[in-house]
Amino acid sequence: MEEERLLDGLVSGPDDADYHLDLFGLDVPHATESIRLMLERNRFRAPRTILVTLGEPDPYGKGNLFQPVGRQLLDARRGGIIDAMKPITSDHGPGFWLRTVGNEKASAEPAER
Repeated sequence: MEEERLLDGLVSGPDDADYHLDLFGLDVPHATESIRLMLERNRFRAPRTILVTLGEPDPYGKGNLFQPVGRQLLDARRGGIIDAMKPITSDHGPGFWLRTVGNEKASAEPAER
C-alpha cells in the first residue's frame, strides 16, 4: 500500500552515511554540545551525509535524547546548515539521517567512521 511505503520512508533510513555520530550514553547537555561541534566542523567541509544515532531509549523514560536533538537539528536546518534530514530507526536505535550544506569548494575527505 502506498501509505505504508511513505511511512516506512519516514521511520527507517540509511545506515550508510558518510559520517556516524553515536550519542549513546550521553546526557542532554553533552549530546547537544556534540551536535553543535559536529555541525560547526561540517560548515567548512564538503557536503556529506551524517547518521546521528541516539542508542536505545531508556526503559524508565528519563534522559530521552530524541526531542532535544531533533529540535536542535531542525533549528540547524532552518538556519541553512542542514540541507535535508529525517528521523530513522537503525541497528543502533532511533536517530536522524541528515545531509549538510557544507562548503561546495572544500575537497571531499575520506569518510570518517
